[in-house]
Amino acid sequence: MKPLKITYEISLKGISALIRKERDARVRQRLIAMKFVIQGLHISEVASRMDVSQRPLRKWVHRFNASGPAALCDGPRSGQPPKLKPKQVEKFKKRVRKGITSKDNTCSLSGKDLQRILKNEFGAEYSLSGTYFILHRLGFSCLCPRPQHPKADIEAQETFKKSASRGR
Repeated sequence: MKPLKITYEISLKGISALIRKERDARVRQRLIAMKFVIQGLHISEVASRMDVSQRPLRKWVHRFNASGPAALCDGPRSGQPPKLKPKQVEKFKKRVRKGITSKDNTCSLSGKDLQRILKNEFGAEYSLSGTYFILHRLGFSCLCPRPQHPKADIEAQETFKKSASRGR
């Protein structure tokens, strides 16, 4: 197998500067591999040094030669696009923080309620586990105080607690 060479015009100082500036660890690793190839190391040597198989190294070299350092960045991944758009995510966060409204017809928001809100107010249909996943990703925790009915009589509850504790 013939050795691969870097044909993209870049000096060792130039690639070293790119490595120092790069914040993405994956891209930094690929730039380091390109630096080793520029220094004259064979792909098998670079692969053993960096603990990477030869196939991705060869792909990185071809991409680097074709388009330069920008080609070493990860491309978009396949998969289902998010159902909530970035603008909707912020609105949903505000809605969750706001709590219950008169339209909710409940004393506290459960996962099912939030699932319904996502569907009705944002047009995003999620499963219950998907709803909890979104809440977790947005930094909300499932811990919440016990719900309290809006028509509850707090004084009557306190009186009951006091009288019940005397009877023991």
